Amino acid sequence: MFRIRPTTDRIAQDAYEAYAQSTDNLNVRGEQLPAWDELGTPVQNAWRLAAEAVRHRVELNA
Repeated sequence: MFRIRPTTDRIAQDAYEAYAQSTDNLNVRGEQLPAWDELGTPVQNAWRLAAEAVRHRVELNA
């Protein structure tokens, strides 16, 4: 069976949204977290880098 590999962007956004949901959409200061599309490029890139690091780790240990 052929499985489509999710993009790094998709994983990063899903991870961010899961994090936001788990904190009731609040950051550590109790401030509202922005939606993914409202994050600046540097913050989105940080989530992409984290997603790629996890993907790399998972695929090496698969």
